[in-house]
Amino acid sequence: MDGHATWAERFLGQIITALVVIVVFLWFLQARSAPMQILERRACENAYREARTAADTLTVDARNAIERQPPSTTAATCGALRKAGRL
Repeated sequence: MDGHATWAERFLGQIITALVVIVVFLWFLQARSAPMQILERRACENAYREARTAADTLTVDARNAIERQPPSTTAATCGALRKAGRL
C-alpha cells in the first residue's frame, strides 16, 4: 500500500460515519424524552397511591399523565399507561 485508501475503504468509512451519526441522533432523541416519561409515570403512581375508592381510580385513569398538558387525543392518560404496563 502506498498510503492511499482504496475506493472500498473510503466507502466503508462513509457508511460507518453515517451509522454513528444516526445512532447518536436517535440516542439524543431518546434521552430527551426519558425525563418526561419518568415524570408521567411518577405522577400517575402518586395519583393511584392516593386513590381510595374505585371511583377515585377511574378518575385517575381518565386524567392526563401530566396535569399541565392540555387535554388532547395524543396526551397519554394514566389509564393508558397502566394498561400498557408502564406503571
